[in-house]
Amino acid sequence: MERRPAASALALALALALAPAHAQDRATTLDTVQVVGARQPLTRFPGSVSVIDGDILRDGQRQVSLSEALVRAPGVTVLDRQNYAQDLQVQSRGFGARSTFGIRGIKLIVDGIPSSALDGQGQAASFPLSALDRIQVLRGPLALQYGNAAGGAIVGETAFDGPGAQAEGWLGSHDSARVSAGFEGANDDEAWRWRALGSWFTTDGERPHSSAQRAQVDGVAQWAPDADSRLRIVGGGLSQPYTDDPLGLTRAQWQRDPNGTDPVAEQFDTRKKIDNAQLGARWEDTYAPGREYWIGGYGVTRDVVQFLAIPVAAQRAPSSAGGVIDLGRRSSGVDAGHRWSGDTGAITLGLEAGWLDEQRRGYENFVGEQLGLRGRLRRDEDNRVRSVEPFALGEWRFATDWTAMGAVRHARLDVSSDDHYIAPGNGDDSGELDYRETAGAFGVTRSFAQGEAYASVGRGFETPTITELAYRPDGSAGLNTSLQPAHFDSAEIGLRWRFARANASVSTYRIDGEDEIVPADNRGGRASFANAGRTRREGIEAGLDGRLATQWTYAITVNWLRARFTEPFSYRVASGAERVVDAGNRIPGIPRADGYAELAWHTPDARTVAALEMRASDGMPTDDRNTDASPGYATFALRLQWRAANTGWHAFARADNLFDRDYVGSVIVNEGNARYFEPGPGRGFTVGLGWDG
Repeated sequence: MERRPAASALALALALALAPAHAQDRATTLDTVQVVGARQPLTRFPGSVSVIDGDILRDGQRQVSLSEALVRAPGVTVLDRQNYAQDLQVQSRGFGARSTFGIRGIKLIVDGIPSSALDGQGQAASFPLSALDRIQVLRGPLALQYGNAAGGAIVGETAFDGPGAQAEGWLGSHDSARVSAGFEGANDDEAWRWRALGSWFTTDGERPHSSAQRAQVDGVAQWAPDADSRLRIVGGGLSQPYTDDPLGLTRAQWQRDPNGTDPVAEQFDTRKKIDNAQLGARWEDTYAPGREYWIGGYGVTRDVVQFLAIPVAAQRAPSSAGGVIDLGRRSSGVDAGHRWSGDTGAITLGLEAGWLDEQRRGYENFVGEQLGLRGRLRRDEDNRVRSVEPFALGEWRFATDWTAMGAVRHARLDVSSDDHYIAPGNGDDSGELDYRETAGAFGVTRSFAQGEAYASVGRGFETPTITELAYRPDGSAGLNTSLQPAHFDSAEIGLRWRFARANASVSTYRIDGEDEIVPADNRGGRASFANAGRTRREGIEAGLDGRLATQWTYAITVNWLRARFTEPFSYRVASGAERVVDAGNRIPGIPRADGYAELAWHTPDARTVAALEMRASDGMPTDDRNTDASPGYATFALRLQWRAANTGWHAFARADNLFDRDYVGSVIVNEGNARYFEPGPGRGFTVGLGWDG
C-alpha cells in the first residue's frame, strides 16, 4: 500500500546544505552518533539517543543479555523473560510489547549487519556484549530513517583497543556458568587489525524445564591502508543446541507457585534449537575533502526448530500446522551511499537492498501416543521477501548554534509464499503482496553552552512479518491479504545537559498510530492477525547520571508512558465469538511507568567498586480487553567489582533480587490459554574472575 510522505523532510535541508570547503567540524570533542551512513556530533543531532559504552556493558555484569545494560537508556523497557527459548522482550516507547518471541518494531544492527530480518523480526542474542565498544539506542522521529521499525534502532559497534588477550568466567545460581576468551592483534604497521571472541553459557534455569546452552563466536578484521579509507570484515556464529521453553503461567498457577512451570511444557517437551551465522564486509573511503562513500554487503543464515505445546486433538485438525516448527532462513543484502559535506551542512544519499528466502515446515509434536517427538508433516511452504530502500539525509547549520536535519526513506517490499502442503481441509495458502511505504522525519537543534534543545516530527511504518501474514482470521486459504502496514505519526521535544559533575536528558513525545497489528485468532497452532483501530502513546523519559562526591556516582532512568486505543475494534477468537476492544483500553504489555537507579561507591584509585541497583515497574495489562494485569514490582541488586593494579586481573560478585521478591518479569500478550505470566528470577548469586592484558 503506497502512502505519500507525511512531511517534506528534506526540502529545507537539501536546498541549502552544501557549501565548498572542509568536511568536519573539528571544534567539538563530544560524543558522536551513528546515523545511517554518517557519524554526527551529538550536539547537532535533533533527537533522542543514548550511548552505552563497553565498560558499562561488561564491568560487574554477567554479559548474557541486553537486559543488563539497556535499563540505562531512557524510553527503553527490557522485560527479561528468563526464557532463553524466546529471547528478551525489548520495548522502545511501547513498540515491541506484542512480540511473543524475539524483538519486533526495533531495528537491530551489529557492526553493520542487521540482526533484524527484512520482515521486521529480530534477535537480541546475536549482540556480542563481551566485544562491543558501545551500544547506541535511537528513539523518536529521526530514528525512523532506519525504515521498517517504528520503535527506532539499537546499534552495536566494535572497536580496536590495541593488541592483547582476555579471558573471563563466572559461576552462578541454578548451575549457571559462562566462560569467554578473546584476543586482538595487528601487523607491524597496524594497517591490518583484528579481534576475535568466543563464549559459552549454560544454565539449568530457575524454573523447571528452563535449561539452556549457548555458544557464540564473533570476529572483526580491518584493513586501513591510509587515514581516509578502510575495509572492515565481520563474522560470527551462535548456537543454542538445546533450550527448554517453560512457557507462561495462568494467574492461578503463578499465585500458587511463582517459579513453577505448566505441566504441558514437560509433557510436550517444549524446546527450541537455534543456529545462526553471519558474514559481512564494508568499504569506506574519504577520497576528497568533504566527499566520502561506502559500499557493503552481508549474508545471514538462521535455522530454528521449535517444539510447541499444542493439544493433540488440535494438531489433528485438517487445517492445523502441527506442533513442531522447522524454519530455515537465508538472508543477504547490499548497501551503498555517498556523503557530501561542507561548512554549513551535508547531504547523504544511499540505497539498501535485501533478499530473504525462508523454508518453513510444520510437523506434529507426537508419534502415536508419545509426545515431544517430531511426527507427520503438516506444513510445507517457501516464503520470500525482496526489499529495495533508497534514502536521503540532509543536515543544514543555518546559524551558529542552530542545526536542521531531515531524513526520508522509501521502502518497496515484495512478499510471496508458495504452499506445497495442500490436503483435504487445508487449502492452498500461497499468495503475493507488495508494499510501498515512505518514512520521513525533520528536526531542529539549538545548542547552548552546556547542552542542546531539540524538536522533531516524523511518520513511520511497520509492515507485517511473514508469520503475521501466514493465515487469515476466517480460516480460509491464502495469505492474509487484508492485513495492512501500521503507520505512526510521531513528535518529540527534548533537552540534553552536560555539566562538570553530571549529564542529564529529558524528552516528551506523542505518537499516533493507525492500523496497528494485533493478534486476531489462534486455532490449532495457526495464529492470525488483524489491524486495530487508532492508538496513541504519550510519554516522558528522563536520564541523569553523575558524581555526588569524589568517591560516589549515581545513575537514574525514569519512563512514564500512557499507551491506549483511541477507537474500538473487534476480532474473533478460537471459539468463533467476536471480542470487542473498547476505546480507552490500555495497550497490553506496556507498563505505565518503569525505571532504574544505581548508587556506586569507588575507592580513591577506582580499583574497587560497590553498587546498589534498583529496577522498578508498574503493572502491565495482559490482553487488549484489559481483563487481567501483572502486579508492579521493585527489585534490588548488589554489585561488587575489583581490579588489581598493573596485572590485568579483575573479579566481580553479584546478588540479584536481594529480597527474593516474587514478581512477573514479562507478559505474553493475548495468550490463547491465558498463560500470560512469565515469572521474573528470584534471588541469585554470581561470582566471576577475569584477566586481560
